[in-house]
Amino acid sequence: MPHRTAYPAVHRGHRPAGALTRAAAALALVLAATLAPAAGRASEESGAFDVSFGGIRAGVIAFRAQETAAGAYTAHGSARASGLLGALFDAEIDTVAQGTVSGNTYRPKVAREVTIDGKDDTERTYRYSGAGVPTITRTPPRGPSSHAAPPEAQAGTVDTTTAAWAILRDRPAALACQLDISIYDGRRRHRIELNRAEPAQGGLTCSGRYTRVAGFSPDDMAERREWPLTMRYAAIPGGTLRVEQLSFPTSFGRARITRR
Repeated sequence: MPHRTAYPAVHRGHRPAGALTRAAAALALVLAATLAPAAGRASEESGAFDVSFGGIRAGVIAFRAQETAAGAYTAHGSARASGLLGALFDAEIDTVAQGTVSGNTYRPKVAREVTIDGKDDTERTYRYSGAGVPTITRTPPRGPSSHAAPPEAQAGTVDTTTAAWAILRDRPAALACQLDISIYDGRRRHRIELNRAEPAQGGLTCSGRYTRVAGFSPDDMAERREWPLTMRYAAIPGGTLRVEQLSFPTSFGRARITRR
């Protein structure tokens, strides 16, 4: 079992579970555990965000990532429940990912997710072939769900750790609002696009969409496949943009992931 790592401003009391809604799942399954950091001199970045649904506080997510000049990355982080959700659920998700990045193109090599809830602790390890096809090992093992998308059909996808960092990290103006990323979580394939930029006071506003692609039940796909996304960036020194808030509608009200 990986050791626990301290992250900035993360409440370590109650812990989150999968009830953060399907639309939020691709973002809320964020980061931590231990793999060796990427070799070479690296820049480091961190951030912590409050998560709320319909104005009700639900949790905190945080990340810490390193990227070398050659584009090798290691991303760590954590997700914890708080408020009403923390009173109802007691689970914790920690993950880590390593890979390479060029611009807004991410190629993971290995990722690990550990879920601890005191009853059914699980660990998933993702290893990617040279063609970007994931092989997933789950401990303890469990058969696939009836609607699960097969891993061998997911070439070019990224793990949830890499996706969360790609979405929430600082970006130069030339790369902001130009993200198109497909995520595979071991069962479902999701797509997140942020591609329409509008100048805003003190920064930039991006809009886009979240799409269910594969691995969902027919009822889920018939219910709804797409949700609009809105990202608000603030300008910081050096020509860089920093995520202030990501928001999107859910069945629990509007979800907001807001920087602390």
